[in-house]
Amino acid sequence: MEQNANRTWVVSGCSSGLGRCWTRSIIEDRQERVIGITRSHEAAETMRASLGERFIPCVADVRDAEELAARLAEAQRLAGRPSRVVTAAGYAQFGTLEDLSNEQIRAQFITNVEGTLNVIRPLLPELRKADDARILLVSSMSGVSCWPLLGAYQISKHGIEAVCSTLREELTDCGIQVGCLHPGPHKTGWADTYAQRQPVSASYSAEDLLRRASCGYPVQPPEASLPYFWRMFDASIMPRHLATNAEFAERARREAAQSMADWEADNGA
Repeated sequence: MEQNANRTWVVSGCSSGLGRCWTRSIIEDRQERVIGITRSHEAAETMRASLGERFIPCVADVRDAEELAARLAEAQRLAGRPSRVVTAAGYAQFGTLEDLSNEQIRAQFITNVEGTLNVIRPLLPELRKADDARILLVSSMSGVSCWPLLGAYQISKHGIEAVCSTLREELTDCGIQVGCLHPGPHKTGWADTYAQRQPVSASYSAEDLLRRASCGYPVQPPEASLPYFWRMFDASIMPRHLATNAEFAERARREAAQSMADWEADNGA
């Protein structure tokens, strides 16, 4: 288990769910510093009191690129140059694509995709100067597979997949490694506390959609994600994709194989 007391991380979405779990592990298990991005002054103060001086609050909204860049610059003056970035901020918008408005879909994209880029862009100049710089983008099972009622979220997480793949191509000569984590179901409040829901219209069977929207995989505590999280950073070569759920990893393999078979059949291969 590698430790570097001089290492600085940036973690968005640090005050809840997986982001909070990972922030605590970075500080308590590895004794490393975290610039934690959260919109809540209260949450920032609570985490600072709990985690001590290794937690450097960065109170900003990931949707506001200008404000976030300024706050990150201030935090780096206190914490030093970052070499690790984790983009865990985001939320889920439930509803059918027919029932959701363009504004709701756009809001989902702005937070989950633009917000991710707003974290990464201002940090790239310093990451280029760091040793073994790594960026972890947090996708989801919904970045690979699709279920009903999660269209807006799935659009955003498929977007994160494209962001990850593009950054890997664009940053390969800079020595910055980029990887994507696909969390399975965890007890984070993702589907209730932090979610937004659009009622299902009468054109659909809400009961049937809800049934089919459930993946059926076991819901695990956030701490169950830690071995996968640390593998992304401890491996000499950062994995390109890593799922925190074995059942979903197998599903993704089957879907990829079927997709290739369909492609070859449809295109006369």
